[in-house]
Amino acid sequence: MDESIIREMEARSAGFHRLEEVTPAPALFKALVAHLRELSTLLSGTATDPKDELRRRLIIVAGESSVLAGWAASDMGDAVTARNYYETAARAAKEADDPAIAACALGYQSYIPSTRGRNGRSRILLTEALQAAGSAKASSPGTVSWLAARHAEESATLGDKQQALKSWDQAAEAFGIADPEDDRVWTRFLDQNRFDSYRIATYARIGKLDQAQELASTVLERLTEPDRKKAAIILEDIAVAHLTRGAVTDAARLAKNGLAVVRETEFAMWMPKFEAIGQGLKRYQTQPLVRAYLEDLTITRRRFAASRG
Repeated sequence: MDESIIREMEARSAGFHRLEEVTPAPALFKALVAHLRELSTLLSGTATDPKDELRRRLIIVAGESSVLAGWAASDMGDAVTARNYYETAARAAKEADDPAIAACALGYQSYIPSTRGRNGRSRILLTEALQAAGSAKASSPGTVSWLAARHAEESATLGDKQQALKSWDQAAEAFGIADPEDDRVWTRFLDQNRFDSYRIATYARIGKLDQAQELASTVLERLTEPDRKKAAIILEDIAVAHLTRGAVTDAARLAKNGLAVVRETEFAMWMPKFEAIGQGLKRYQTQPLVRAYLEDLTITRRRFAASRG
């Protein structure tokens, strides 16, 4: 094992995190399993040595890849496999003395209870994640900004306005000094649009509807990549903000666009979010756009059910 092999593995891990935004979870997961198997083979051929920096870097790659495998397994609806990979990532974080990996694993795990309406549990995981990310050894402002933004979003959902604003201030401060492209491999999704979508969700849920609406308009003007999973999340956030304001037609139109991305990318994890929008729109189903969205929702639900059957 030498520097060139480590660099290749590091580049591959970063590439998988890039591919996640556009690749259906089953295909990504299959490739990640093969990658992790190769990493395991390399690690088993080396002796445990805390002073071996090359081995430590390889363990970090294994941790970064395991958190993504856990995320993909969650998207596929396999909670047991997801949990196993997150536990593997936590072990890698401990062995490599890299708490940022543990923070990422907890952050990813927080989405599971969130999509099921267990926002209190989600916030507990995010609190633990922020504690890990806030340590001096973690040193990842991109991770802190993402986790604090998530914490603000969940606090707002729970009706805790004071904590939501406090967490948002923390997120904004960290984002101001972060360079997600040059941070950890999992922070590279956090561009300005995605960061702003967290703020839209937070503001809409604490009653700052005018600010949420204004920011939503700005983000929609900037959103030029509708084929990515990130776009599905952003459109869902903005649709919910419109629905909160009572702008039913706009909510249905944006949700329909987001649902199309969910289908194209097979982003099953986000289906409960769009189901919730559907529940909110049901009483307006006499309106053509709402009816069209509810029909699309039924089609998408059947497609995912068939693929998992």
